[in-house]
Amino acid sequence: MTSFNHIFSEMPLVLFTILAQAVIGLSFVYTPAFLNGYKNFTHLKYFGLFLGIAMIIAFIPSFFYLNDIKHIFNVINRIGFFYANNQWYIGWMNNEILFSSLVCIFGFLLYYKNKKWIFFLALLSGILGIFFMSGAYGSMEKSVPTWDFKITLLYFFASAIFLGSILYYCFFEKSKHERKMSFFAGLIGIGLLSTAIVLQTLHVGQTWIMGLVNPFELLGGTYIWFISLSFAFLGLSITCWYLNNYLYEKFQSKFFTYFALLCAFIGVFITRMLFYGLISTQIMLGYPQ
Repeated sequence: MTSFNHIFSEMPLVLFTILAQAVIGLSFVYTPAFLNGYKNFTHLKYFGLFLGIAMIIAFIPSFFYLNDIKHIFNVINRIGFFYANNQWYIGWMNNEILFSSLVCIFGFLLYYKNKKWIFFLALLSGILGIFFMSGAYGSMEKSVPTWDFKITLLYFFASAIFLGSILYYCFFEKSKHERKMSFFAGLIGIGLLSTAIVLQTLHVGQTWIMGLVNPFELLGGTYIWFISLSFAFLGLSITCWYLNNYLYEKFQSKFFTYFALLCAFIGVFITRMLFYGLISTQIMLGYPQ
């Protein structure tokens, strides 16, 4: 089995992580807008509905990874910590699913109750959801040496901030200040995301993998193409977003931003394909034991 086979076999998780991070990142950007009075409780009510529905949509691709939908109940067995092989472990993936689900639940609850404390619980659940999502992969760094918890944590939170910012700009902003705020958040997000990509590349270059002289051979020498394409789409995204900001008062249109949103998702999608394509254990690569 090659690394490219893994990219396609892990596609449900690729889509789930991207969509879930975008939805959670949206709540990151919505928080300062709400606290500063740009969004009131009436709008917060419908934001909760959007949050719940969007998170359900984000979960849909992950169901195709289960093979049997009944396997979802296995999550309950190892929530929090679990004991195995005479030691305790953190249930990273189980906690990831738990807190991502709580974002969805608190979103719908916010629609019915419309309380500030519910919104903050949804926000906290989102933060913990991305933390455990990062740990689900970072905890495997001994078997998948091309993954590193610290870099993955930065990468996932950066993706959330960037995608969440542009989602807010496209569908929630109602004032010039909100446009500036979300664009500034987007600049922070893409800056952190670019840093994570560079750090990941440096980490891969320093990784020793049995049977490979050059770790970048995991993707058949196409690593540079993945990196180049991802930066091209991310750069095009932020450029179009800037143009929309610059021309908005003249044309009152968000055409450039919708196109920027598409480019942003494609850019992050390419980097996520690269992330999953770097799975490198002998068993996963199909080498004889």
